[in-house]
Amino acid sequence: MKVRAKYSSDEIPEFPELKVVLSDPHSQKFIEIRAKVDTGFSGSLLIGLDDYTNLGFPAHENLVGSIVGRLASGTSVSVRASKGILKLSDAERIPCSVYTIPVLARPLIGRELLNLWRTVLDGQKGALEIET
Repeated sequence: MKVRAKYSSDEIPEFPELKVVLSDPHSQKFIEIRAKVDTGFSGSLLIGLDDYTNLGFPAHENLVGSIVGRLASGTSVSVRASKGILKLSDAERIPCSVYTIPVLARPLIGRELLNLWRTVLDGQKGALEIET
């Protein structure tokens, strides 16, 4: 299956963005999100605290130890983690880790998910292509 998307022009320079549907582990609650493709983020999916809470992820958190993340600035930050289900299409359901931090400008999709797929970033055409 192929998913194609245009780069977002919300920032300059434009950036690759992927629209996905995220649900809790039991698929009872879901939201559509626009996530920035971030090859510098080693995790799977990072979302804002409000979305994380509204989807009920705190009830599914792994409480074995704490996770500390490092922002691009080098600052350490406490990270909360849970399991969720990502949908690229109606046919594709991908179990993944979902993370949140107290301050986040926009959702991010990182290498943990990108490495599952053939991912092509075409900056000249402003196009993203994902092949599963």
